[in-house]
Amino acid sequence: MSYNFTLNNMSEFMCSSTLKEDYKINFPDNLGFMSCKKEIVTEDIFLFKTHALANKTLALQAISEVKGLVISIILDGKIHYKDNMNNQVETFKKNNLYIKYINEYDSTTIIDQNSSSKGIGIILRNDFLEKNFLNHFSHINDIKEKNSNKLPSLSNYRKDISKNVHLAKELYNSPFHGGLHNIYLQSKCLEIIYNEFNEILSCPKCNTKEKIKLSNEDIEALYKARDIILLTHEFPDLSTLAKKVAINEFKLKYGFKKLFSTSPGNMILEQKMLHAKQLLETSEYSIAEIANFVGYKYQQSFSNAFIHFFGLRPIDVIKTRNYYY
Repeated sequence: MSYNFTLNNMSEFMCSSTLKEDYKINFPDNLGFMSCKKEIVTEDIFLFKTHALANKTLALQAISEVKGLVISIILDGKIHYKDNMNNQVETFKKNNLYIKYINEYDSTTIIDQNSSSKGIGIILRNDFLEKNFLNHFSHINDIKEKNSNKLPSLSNYRKDISKNVHLAKELYNSPFHGGLHNIYLQSKCLEIIYNEFNEILSCPKCNTKEKIKLSNEDIEALYKARDIILLTHEFPDLSTLAKKVAINEFKLKYGFKKLFSTSPGNMILEQKMLHAKQLLETSEYSIAEIANFVGYKYQQSFSNAFIHFFGLRPIDVIKTRNYYY
């Protein structure tokens, strides 16, 4: 018999780059406890230190968005992880390491009676992956699409994870505080990340010279995306743009670099600024209205972007209107 609990409102805790707090639950009737300490290593890298103790068998269900790559290392004990979306159950024991890309999850963590577990999890957000590994798009995409024929689970082909287990223990038991603590976390997390990606990118099954192939459908989608940016004033975010043209975000970014020698983000920003400048020069709209037209919620954010792009203030452009007085 297991005691079932649901952990609510986990998305903000898991994904926010500003929310840093401890998540702790003491279960009733002395059933046990679960704690998770979140550390913001950088705006794109989060560290989670978990500790759970069960006096009775506990089943903890959680639903959350993640949209990133998760590196998990079990330091002590054993947990059973059930993916409720596909009804698969895996067991992870002390010194096990696993890596997985997660968009969103609906999972249940099961902790056996009279047992405990400790571990760390490192989340690498999409921005980090795209900034550092866009040239290795095919390998990252294999992880995202769970293509096990091309990219086996790291736990299947890692010969020695003792180095990263040692680093994980040091992270879990950081002896520092304040600024030194932050530097310590960054150095250890980045070393673990380096070790794991070094394995991914040098794995014999992954280390091929195969280039990313853009199909005719991909190329058509990329030109359609370019037309949306250049010929309309929609200014969609990348996720929306990718969905509009039926292509994934990684391939959207790679394809723009390949075909148009720029990123979709830069092209969207350029069109926003050019359209805003035209409206500032020729229309009767206020700066706040124009900021809203080109997708900025706050006028100050728009003004900062405009100044950075053109080197002059929106108000200075408005003053060039023939009827300005």
